[in-house]
Amino acid sequence: MVAIPPRDFERYAVLAALFLLTLGCYLVVRPFLTAFLWGAIIAVSNRNLYQRFVRLVRGREKLAAALFGLFLVAILFVPISVFAVRLAAGAPALIARVDGMLSDGLRQPPAWLGSIPLVGQPALEAWQSLSADPEQMRQHLRPLLKPIRGFLVGAAAGISTGILQFALAIFIAALLLLNGATLTAAVDRVAARLGGERGLRQVAIVRSTVRGVFRGLLGTCAVQGVLAMIGFLIASVPGVVLLGMATFFLSVVPLGPALLWLPAALWLGANGNKGMAIFIAVWGLVVVGGAENIVRPLLMGKGVQAPLAVVFLGVIGGIVAFGFLGLFIGPTILTVAYNLLQEWMAKIKAPDPGAAPQPQA
Repeated sequence: MVAIPPRDFERYAVLAALFLLTLGCYLVVRPFLTAFLWGAIIAVSNRNLYQRFVRLVRGREKLAAALFGLFLVAILFVPISVFAVRLAAGAPALIARVDGMLSDGLRQPPAWLGSIPLVGQPALEAWQSLSADPEQMRQHLRPLLKPIRGFLVGAAAGISTGILQFALAIFIAALLLLNGATLTAAVDRVAARLGGERGLRQVAIVRSTVRGVFRGLLGTCAVQGVLAMIGFLIASVPGVVLLGMATFFLSVVPLGPALLWLPAALWLGANGNKGMAIFIAVWGLVVVGGAENIVRPLLMGKGVQAPLAVVFLGVIGGIVAFGFLGLFIGPTILTVAYNLLQEWMAKIKAPDPGAAPQPQA
């Protein structure tokens, strides 16, 4: 049996203790990890706005952090919580409506459905077939009803957890902003120790990317939500505020608002208001949809040091890989990787055309 030298044993013991300590810290903070990441994103993205609060209260940072936390509660927490609660409250009604549709069958389709180009006639024929044979419709929908119910119940149960996580994220953001100078200096020291000037540059890229993505996404969602509310209000669609808030959240993904204005246009047409149906369709396609192509590059591009295609790919891939938090993690990872690749490519010197060729052996 080979004896382990005392110095090696001490080194291994220290490494094992550090590993166990790191694992213990992770297990302790794991329930709050999502809230901490959200808090860090909010803090980094709103540092300049927080400084305005500090100047407003003449340098009293604790008061500024408290006021800024209340400000975030007013503009983010309250609207999101109201929307989430109303969405959860509507789940039983949706389930009851599906049950009623299974029991009573479908009504006859509206006459205008067949006039829709390309898809109108097949949709009309399918609707007529299902309304004429309710049992066929039940056979098609019953296998889907249980998963839909499970999803709605699970989503409603998870809403309360999400609200608590978001409230904790706002509290963490206020604490991080209160100690922002100390934390920023510590992160910069670690980056300089690990990577020198390159490390500091990448940390700056991460900060600017998070700010740009946060500003671009929230700004675009807010603009599209307001424009959608204006269109729904003009067209006299019920539930304008709720639809506007839903547009705000769906604007995160491309063509997301179409999931709202397209059914609204169909509902208006079904009720005989063809003029407003055409208006809301054009408004949603041109005004609400066009705002995304104008507002998002303007707001996001100022702080993101990468092509818009890289950022867009990061947003979509981040959502798929990490959920909603991936909106910020995905673009940040791809942007940092893109800048590291650019630095590496810049170090590869192109051959000088005027240089004399090297003699061959």
